[in-house]
Amino acid sequence: MWLFKKSFVPILALSLLSGQGMMNAFGLGHFNANQGITTAGNGLNSLTPAFQSDVSLTNPTTWQNLDYTYLSLSYSGNENRISELSSKVGYSGLSSATWIIPVKSKGAFGLSLSPYADQRISIASQDTTIFYSFDDTLRFAKSFDRSGGIMSFKMGSSYLLNDMFSLGLSFDLLFGSSRQNESIFFEGSSIVKTSRTRYSGVLANLFLTTFIRDNLSLFTRIQQPLKPLDALYTEKHLFDDANGNGYHDSGSPSDFPYPDSVSANKEIRLSEVHSPSEFAFGIQSNFNKMNSVSMEVRMYKDSGNLVGNLTFPGNDWIGSSQDFNVSYVRSPNDLSINWIDKFSFRTGLAYKTHELSQSKIKISELGLALGFGFKFKTVGNQFDLNYYVGKRNYSENYNTEIVQQLQVGVSLADRWFVKRRQK
Repeated sequence: MWLFKKSFVPILALSLLSGQGMMNAFGLGHFNANQGITTAGNGLNSLTPAFQSDVSLTNPTTWQNLDYTYLSLSYSGNENRISELSSKVGYSGLSSATWIIPVKSKGAFGLSLSPYADQRISIASQDTTIFYSFDDTLRFAKSFDRSGGIMSFKMGSSYLLNDMFSLGLSFDLLFGSSRQNESIFFEGSSIVKTSRTRYSGVLANLFLTTFIRDNLSLFTRIQQPLKPLDALYTEKHLFDDANGNGYHDSGSPSDFPYPDSVSANKEIRLSEVHSPSEFAFGIQSNFNKMNSVSMEVRMYKDSGNLVGNLTFPGNDWIGSSQDFNVSYVRSPNDLSINWIDKFSFRTGLAYKTHELSQSKIKISELGLALGFGFKFKTVGNQFDLNYYVGKRNYSENYNTEIVQQLQVGVSLADRWFVKRRQK
């Protein structure tokens, strides 16, 4: 009977199921850069300043313009909805934590921790499948769960070369793991197959800011992998979950086969599953010290080699992307004593296109962002709130997806490494 049940596992891989958040089912999951706003203080902008006048939290070449050391935290709530399928998924979590130390207005050093890719998907067949064999009627239902993801720990620094150029460099250390659980509920018990994948990689980013005129600046970034993302795939032994707790153990009744009787877990080293290269540039024009307009363009290509063990159930991944956004930012007036002038305002439009590597299916997204900030106390502590909504379309096989994100951030400033005078 055990061998008979085991033969049904491949059926799970061939089933066509509907996922929650389509891009979570592709490859490494949903890249953080493709889901709305990455930090509350930046709004839609990545390279061009939006956090404060002449400052971007994610561009090291602007950090020397800070007057104080900053600790900035952002938390986001996300929702992806596919109305035609009555499918909706929501999740929340820390979107970024950044610590920046300016050095005498000539350079800066910073550390950052943020999610790089999320793998959140839970799929279950809506109907029980009936199978006839040996004059017997058998029923089974299928499910698949994947959770976890990849984090990015970033170390960056910059130096102001002269009045015209500022140079920056950062390294992204990628790490994390994901867990997959495939199961068939079969005649009163579940046949379960579990696996885990651990990731590691290093990316390098080179930044350059060019001050063309007093009110016009150009920002560029180039990203290349120093060590493409590798994965260690661990496949655990198939088992009959007799006690229904989801784990392979010897509870009552004991799972079959007994945990002590199975062979060691199978491990496979997967090289270069993700090897991204990017080129991005932005331009910002300042009307005055408080008001500016920006435009940014990002081009992305993944030369990695994902395999079926990682890409299930989508069996595909994003091979290339192009992002374009325009934004308007009103920064606080530091010289005003009026509390109204302590507010900042950010708004913008984003257009993104992606192409899947295997099927060549194209994904397009049009989004709108609206955000506010409030600067308080003399050191410039800041509270930020942003909302993003986007409509994502697939060229074939999938339904329209509505993306929403609400992000909250707080930034605390202080003087660090200064010897205090004793009273």
